[in-house]
Amino acid sequence: MSTFNNTRRDFLKQSMYFGASLAAVGPLGKVLAASPALPGSKMKLGLVTYLWGKDWDLPTLIANCEKSGVLGVELRTQHDHGVESDLNARQRRNVKKRFENSAVTLVGLGTNFAFHHTDPAKLRSDIEGAKQYIKLSGDVGGSGVKVKPNDLPKGVPHEKTIEQIGKSLNELGRFGADYGQVIRLEVHGACSPLPIIKAIMDVADHPNVGACWNSNSQDLQGEGLRVNFNLVKDRFSDIVHVRELNIGSYPYQELMNLFVAMDYAGWILLEARTKPDDRVKALAEQRQVFEEMVAKAQAVRIKRVAGVKIVEAGKKLRVEINGKLFTEYNYQDVPKPFFYPVIGPTGVPIIRHWPMKEGLDEGDDKRDHVHQRSLWYAHGEMNGHDFWGEGGRSGKIIHDKFLEVTSGRKSGVIQSQNKWVARNGKVVCTDTRTHKFYNRADGQIMDFEITIHASEGKVVLGDTKEGSMAIRLAPTMRLKGDVGKGHIVNSEGHRDNETWGKRAAWCDYYGPVEDKIVGVAIFDHPQNPKHPTWWHVRDYGLFTANPFGVHNFEGKPKGTGDIIIGAGESLTFKYRFYFHKGDTKQAKVAQHYREYATSK
Repeated sequence: MSTFNNTRRDFLKQSMYFGASLAAVGPLGKVLAASPALPGSKMKLGLVTYLWGKDWDLPTLIANCEKSGVLGVELRTQHDHGVESDLNARQRRNVKKRFENSAVTLVGLGTNFAFHHTDPAKLRSDIEGAKQYIKLSGDVGGSGVKVKPNDLPKGVPHEKTIEQIGKSLNELGRFGADYGQVIRLEVHGACSPLPIIKAIMDVADHPNVGACWNSNSQDLQGEGLRVNFNLVKDRFSDIVHVRELNIGSYPYQELMNLFVAMDYAGWILLEARTKPDDRVKALAEQRQVFEEMVAKAQAVRIKRVAGVKIVEAGKKLRVEINGKLFTEYNYQDVPKPFFYPVIGPTGVPIIRHWPMKEGLDEGDDKRDHVHQRSLWYAHGEMNGHDFWGEGGRSGKIIHDKFLEVTSGRKSGVIQSQNKWVARNGKVVCTDTRTHKFYNRADGQIMDFEITIHASEGKVVLGDTKEGSMAIRLAPTMRLKGDVGKGHIVNSEGHRDNETWGKRAAWCDYYGPVEDKIVGVAIFDHPQNPKHPTWWHVRDYGLFTANPFGVHNFEGKPKGTGDIIIGAGESLTFKYRFYFHKGDTKQAKVAQHYREYATSK
């Protein structure tokens, strides 16, 4: 399903941007257009109308931006486009309509209001003036207003001026929030050194206020660009100002590397200062330079973070694949170890968030089954004790220690040892779990191997459907409910509700997440006891491989599905999770299973 909206504006923007991109840079444009998951791919080039656009009226400005493929503008006030606070309601609607009927986004308005003034009347005048442009930006379809710090007056302690600027920004931030407008503080004037901007932003702590990086020479002072960048990067607004990217000594490639590394998703706005004979052609050339720089930065980022990296993150282990979060292993202060979140192949979570996160709107999510925590392994009847649920009689699976935590270019491993502790405090058994994560181009793959040790005496894995290798999927992927649009397929050709309680070598559950079809296939290794396993797979998003619950699945006498591990012995189960795009056929699930089945 396409993620593009079927509007004239979006159609124009997509066709003109991608068309211009391919025409200008050939294969590079195709890579940028087809690789939305790359870090920095949401960055867009736009134009500040200061200088290059100052004498273009609005129709000319929009037409020239469309010709060049630079499809965003910050309108500087007091220029020939005439978008000022004295426009009446009809004129404001006309401005908004012009942009809506074009491929160009009105990013916002650039003003010269500043808040360093020692004269209280002048300070109040600039605050009130900025408010008028906030209203104007909202009326004409912009998303924010740029203002300035701007000076550190002589004879006034810097701390006092900084506090005054910060408080003024907070007032505007509160005001702008009511109109859906971001307040963007340009790094400008005597306040350009980044330590000063940081001090201002420490005071201006309203979430609707952000800093607009301005590519000044002061960025290179002190310990250099990277250190200064990091001082304020957590407070960046959604716009950045740059000069011509291929002129002068400013290290723009290094700057792009930094923005790509943080996966910046805002507008890079060109505030050009040269005087080319053909400004439209020059704009198109700058767009090409921008795209090439972003592509280089992405290549640097991918090379730097390539592979699987596993690091400590508080009471969790964080698993990153090529620099992006895949999952976190939650093992402390929890009823049982589990993986949450689990990020699917399109970059969004593929699991239910509750009960790990409260207060999230998940549509038709009924907040059922509190024990179904994202991705986990447990069993409902272990020597008569329940380790599946989290009720008053349930035991806990407690992390004991890590045996191995390794990262690598091709794969990473978390190997842990755990104790199954009954409600009365008795250790029933122990296990060793090996989780292996792969860096693959054809989908995200995670292997889960668990060896259950009868270390405390005989272990009876009881005949119950409540278990065992499990994942709880996103609400939109399930079969039932107002938002559920998913499907289930197994290796034997059963579909949807027919798959429950059936034996199969693999099972695949797929459906839409944020309008893109994604899926999870679980593979049962041929060496597993009772292969092929039964599947406790429900229409509400629960998806488990369970080789034990025979009396539930097939109506046979209770105990038929028991598996006994003799005292001092062990039993191993192996599974693979394949997180994929598209449906079962598109993801070639059967082919991937054959590959897994031949592995040891």
